[in-house]
Amino acid sequence: MKIATAQFEHRSGDKIYNLDTIDHLAARAKQAGADVIAFHECSVSGYTFARHLSRGQMLELAELIPDMPNTPDAPEARDAGDARGSRDGSAGPSIQRLTAIARARKIAVLTGLFEKDRENNLYKAYVCVDENGLVAKYRKLHPFIHPDLLPGTEYVVFDLLGWKCGILICYDNNVIENVRATTLLGAEIIFMPHVTMCTPSPPPGRGVRRSGAMEESRNGSHVVAARVRRHERARVAHEVAPSAGLR
Repeated sequence: MKIATAQFEHRSGDKIYNLDTIDHLAARAKQAGADVIAFHECSVSGYTFARHLSRGQMLELAELIPDMPNTPDAPEARDAGDARGSRDGSAGPSIQRLTAIARARKIAVLTGLFEKDRENNLYKAYVCVDENGLVAKYRKLHPFIHPDLLPGTEYVVFDLLGWKCGILICYDNNVIENVRATTLLGAEIIFMPHVTMCTPSPPPGRGVRRSGAMEESRNGSHVVAARVRRHERARVAHEVAPSAGLR
């Protein structure tokens, strides 16, 4: 499996622009031979601006994402008949657009956005989508950009092109037990999207980081092989496009 990672300067709250950019970079990644492309944290919705939003504005920004069984062997996890939530109204417009992108470009796409459930609980989510719809959804365990974001309650391991994969978002990876637990649950590859922006938010146990600590925000998307098979390995593409952010 060949994986491309991509980053770009997303526009705050401009999902149409951000999804168009994701589409463009997904096409470039496929042309370069990638099977999967992973984007940074909240690359669909934008991120740092959310700290200034009211709860009502966050609910307008967030979208419904179908719940997924987080065990790769569960039969309902691979039900392509209803495009995994995209046809029954349980998926918001971004998941539907991502499914269309994955289908048109013939590449699996991983990206992030703010999520709301039917009780208007708010989460920071990261999803994997392929041509049939939603493959996996993960909710960040340690969110701190907005006081109304709730922490996720479970780890996620899913099958992607024959590999067992997990997801941990940004600060989740600073707690080594999260990485260990995801690996013990069977993950061979862990996707680790992040945005390093040094906003004045209190990460758990670390106090407040001052916004002036860095001159500019940086987006990032990491992929880490947790366990490598003896005769087979995942390949991470390093095709650098300075203007577009594919690497």
